[in-house]
Amino acid sequence: MDINEWRKKIDSLEDTLIELLNERASYALEIGKLKKQLGLPVLDAAREQEILERVAQKSKGPLSAESMKLLFSVLMQETRKVEE
Repeated sequence: MDINEWRKKIDSLEDTLIELLNERASYALEIGKLKKQLGLPVLDAAREQEILERVAQKSKGPLSAESMKLLFSVLMQETRKVEE
């Protein structure tokens, strides 16, 4: 496979990631509505730590567990903005 074919595969995968990230954010939006109704804070530090540990354990490379934690940390930070 040449470089352009690999890039097309990456482009396609990025399109899928965009769809999935937006789907995740829509779920977070619904959770944010429920939290508001229940008087709960947007930030649930224990839940976020749980997620970070889970993604670190699931990462089988080539991205390291720490890289996955960083990516998901940013993802959750941005998603909190949707929940507010």
